[in-house]
Amino acid sequence: MAAIGVILHPSGSHTEELLGAFAEELRDRGVRVGGLYQRSGTDPNGKSRMELVDIAEGKVYLISQNLGRFSQACCVDPGGLADASMVLRRDMERGLDLLIINKFARHESLGRGLTAELFEAVSRGIPVLTAVSHRYKAAWDELTDCAGDILAADPDALRSWWAKVQKEAPRP
Repeated sequence: MAAIGVILHPSGSHTEELLGAFAEELRDRGVRVGGLYQRSGTDPNGKSRMELVDIAEGKVYLISQNLGRFSQACCVDPGGLADASMVLRRDMERGLDLLIINKFARHESLGRGLTAELFEAVSRGIPVLTAVSHRYKAAWDELTDCAGDILAADPDALRSWWAKVQKEAPRP
């Protein structure tokens, strides 16, 4: 089974920046890393704006939609998420050392979102790094049968995990 790194974090932590920086660090060292990391902000109405960044090509996918100033509904745009999911499938076909999948959250906890791509990568033997907030840890455990190495939201924890993955990887 492929290695899975799970950054367990509180809501609102810095995992988005951590994943982006770690991907860049690995790419600079010649690691074939792909996938998506999230950037979040606020739109002019004060509502959440969420984007997924394609690690390999830098393309940005808007995955939030403006539902109006007074909306309290989830603003995730399923169409934007579906478009971004093609990046994961493309990267798996290209061959990778590591696939980063921005997070396991509400949609994934319901078996939607990027869940299928995460399971596909693992079934292909591609190591996966993702982030799970404490809020969705029980759903992660249920859907994955408690799979993965739990990691602190810290660059050194990610480096140690990656060193372990490389050491345990089968040699050609």
